[in-house]
Amino acid sequence: MKIIVNGRFLLHKVTGVERYAREILAELDEIIESGKIEMAVPPEAERIPAYKNIKVVKVGKLQNRLWEHISFPWYVRKQKAVSLNLCNVAPLPSPGIVCIHDVKIKARPQDFSKKFLLWYKLLLLNACKRAKRIITVSEFSKREIFKYYGVDPERVVVIPNAWQHYEKIGFDEGALKKYGVEKDHYFFSMCSLEPNKNFKWIAEVAKQHPEQTFAVSGSINDKVFADGLGFGCPSNMKLLGYVSDEEAKTLMRDCKAFLFPTFYEGFGIPPLEAISAGAKQVVVSDTEVMHEILGNSVCYIDPNVYVLKIGKACSDASLLERFSWKKSALMLRKMINSL
Repeated sequence: MKIIVNGRFLLHKVTGVERYAREILAELDEIIESGKIEMAVPPEAERIPAYKNIKVVKVGKLQNRLWEHISFPWYVRKQKAVSLNLCNVAPLPSPGIVCIHDVKIKARPQDFSKKFLLWYKLLLLNACKRAKRIITVSEFSKREIFKYYGVDPERVVVIPNAWQHYEKIGFDEGALKKYGVEKDHYFFSMCSLEPNKNFKWIAEVAKQHPEQTFAVSGSINDKVFADGLGFGCPSNMKLLGYVSDEEAKTLMRDCKAFLFPTFYEGFGIPPLEAISAGAKQVVVSDTEVMHEILGNSVCYIDPNVYVLKIGKACSDASLLERFSWKKSALMLRKMINSL
């Protein structure tokens, strides 16, 4: 059966779900037979990956969401194929195969607007009821999909994230000087004001530890900080703004500890990236999925209690060996061939 990938993710900046699509398809291209898989992309797509065995075609005249729910499914139906949707969203008329990374909209509805909730509840309900197969990224997310949507576990395949994309990124040895931090004398986090990311935890902990430096990258400035949290940025917090991949990797390697205090994740790639970069310690929320993915290689904190606990060095070798984009691509190929 022919598979056609939903290429709308190419229009977006690369976050976790887009990273998943890009990396797993790059590995799948190395092992899939030519002609088995095609990727359809919107007409406005520009930076399109070069594949050897996955054919890429621009389809339709509509753009963005209209393309995804009209032009793309029309093309899939015309080709008598099945769609493969790797970034949570699948076309309403024919969801095909869909990867649901998490069900935050059900677990933490307070984090979203009513309009967003209404739309995504419709999309996920449609996918859970009608998709030929559902992919997710952890056993925890598989249980959550069953909990909230009652999906038969036999229809859900776990194909996890990985970290090898970080091997392609170098270090920027000028990063610490640029941002005014000293090796092993600062805590680092990559954050936003998205409620789920729990940026407040870092700010409150920083207030309690004025002798420590907390460096935070992301689209947060002093005004955004104050508007979002209702108090000024502590003097020992450095809001770095956007940092390059090379700078981020260096800041991870040389920090005292990498902080990841999120409330809810389907998987959570950044801690794996930090460990692969050489972070000496990684501090994450004491949640079910973090234990599944990271085991005893990290320190755990209560995301609702503003107390920083460190002291456990990363034991990364066996952990990193568990995950690879190549392994995940093999799992995806097996699932596709089983249809």
